[in-house]
Amino acid sequence: MKPLWTAPMAMPVRTLAWRRDDVLEVSYHGGRALLGTDGSPAAAGSSGAPPAGDPAWCELVADGARLTLLLDGTPLCVATLDGPITAVTAGADGTKVFAGTTAGTVHALRPSLTAAQAATLLDAERRLLGTVDAGTLDRAARLYAATAGPSFAVHRIRHLQRVGAAGAGEGDAAVVAVARAAGAALHGHSSAAYEVGRALRDRGEPGEAVAYFQAATASARLRASAWYAAAECFQQVGAPAAAAVAFQQASLGGPGEEELRQLYHQARRLQEQGRPGEAADCFEVLLAWDVSYLDAQARHATCRAVPAPAEAPGSARRTPRPAALVGELADRGLLDADATRLDAYDATFYLQFENTGVTDTAKKQLESVELLHALGPVDRYRTSLDVGSGTMRYPQVLSRYGVRSFGVDLSDAGVRTCVDGRWQRRFAVADGTFLPFRTGSFDLVSCMMGTINHLSAAQRGRFFAEARRTLRPGGRLVVSAWNPDCRFQTFLSFYSPREVAELRRRLTPPGTLAGECARSGFRDVTTKSFCTFPDWLIAGSSVSGTGAVHLSRLVDLDAERTGRDPAAPSQMFMLCARR
Repeated sequence: MKPLWTAPMAMPVRTLAWRRDDVLEVSYHGGRALLGTDGSPAAAGSSGAPPAGDPAWCELVADGARLTLLLDGTPLCVATLDGPITAVTAGADGTKVFAGTTAGTVHALRPSLTAAQAATLLDAERRLLGTVDAGTLDRAARLYAATAGPSFAVHRIRHLQRVGAAGAGEGDAAVVAVARAAGAALHGHSSAAYEVGRALRDRGEPGEAVAYFQAATASARLRASAWYAAAECFQQVGAPAAAAVAFQQASLGGPGEEELRQLYHQARRLQEQGRPGEAADCFEVLLAWDVSYLDAQARHATCRAVPAPAEAPGSARRTPRPAALVGELADRGLLDADATRLDAYDATFYLQFENTGVTDTAKKQLESVELLHALGPVDRYRTSLDVGSGTMRYPQVLSRYGVRSFGVDLSDAGVRTCVDGRWQRRFAVADGTFLPFRTGSFDLVSCMMGTINHLSAAQRGRFFAEARRTLRPGGRLVVSAWNPDCRFQTFLSFYSPREVAELRRRLTPPGTLAGECARSGFRDVTTKSFCTFPDWLIAGSSVSGTGAVHLSRLVDLDAERTGRDPAAPSQMFMLCARR
């Protein structure tokens, strides 16, 4: 929409009404004003003609400071004003649109079409779609672009697809044709650019789609989804370093529409289950990204108003497995930094990398829960070996359950920095593809937190062979790996961009890794997703509650997502197999 004029008011605007005597009636806190067609004050004696009423030819939608004019449900033009919009109106002839803001400004704007032009366009569309043939959609696209512009054309074609007037492939082709005819003009229209990117990607043209997805990141609403899509396109064209940067931008950008929806429904379930405190925490994470999302703000207030129930001495909240394992970790002192030196893996060893975060700890803790869930009763295991053990994290975890645990790594830097002599004696500098242990030495061999992703295919084959050799018959292998199919993959924070790009090139899909394991002679090979959410959710969930409450909430979310879809996209997956 083209700006025509602005008029300052003394206070935030409350209401606007365009009167039949060509006067705009403005009310604001503590006053009222009359403005003429050019924005100047109207004569005090202007006739008191009643307001003209809402125009029938368009719909005005205010979203914060963004004003969108819809024609038959399709965005026709957009304007961003100087503050949240409080009132809107339009003249019946469609030559002017008016909006008032909390900044106390009245804006007059000219739409790209008048009411008469809009009616002519819709009438021409009805005639055109009355007889459908192979060229109908192309003719319609040219009509839209010539009359209302390429952005309207893209959205209108999508509208025809939604109502069944055009097929997916036909619609994608028409959208791409509009974009190519418009050149770079669509890059300034975020939502239209996103739709063009989708059409190009779905047509197998990811290289051209990237520019449109990047243009769409200018919209806060679309930013996360657009960065995810751009990252996937970079992967398809063989640009892993660019994909890594785009995935990181997606994670920083917050949730897309699907993530907001899932977060809302999780919070509602908690509320309906009689867990108002947890529901309120979940609603708060959602509110941080979209305070106007459905009725989230009202539900948050309702949940916060419910007093916390008094717990009987010695009682514990019943949680479904595997969330119940969080309590076990907490009881054994494996979640609190002041009770164990395990978190020195973050607090000391990682200091050299100058870039740590709460998300690293959460991912390792989620992995611990998944490991315990995969193992079942831990007292069945007498001895274990952790390959790539770093600071002997998992040997220390398992020792709390009575397992005699050992670790190997290519470097002893983490052990020397973070653990005492007792654990140093349980550690050896060794290569996981050539283990210095006798055949059948262990009940459990683990390889955690993506260590296996640092190995080539040939090295993975030798690792599986060595793991099988050193396991007793019936012994268990557990491997935790980063998932290359995840659209919000961010890895641990201490990796440099160059290391992330190299690591991404080495990632192995769950099915491929399971096949390699099975070919090495293992049986009962399975994979399971975990950490099925982006880093923004981990950080938001960690603000309130104890470490156990935070972790339990994330485990519940994982269980809910993987319960719906066992192959749900996730940052990590766990492979389990038996000797």
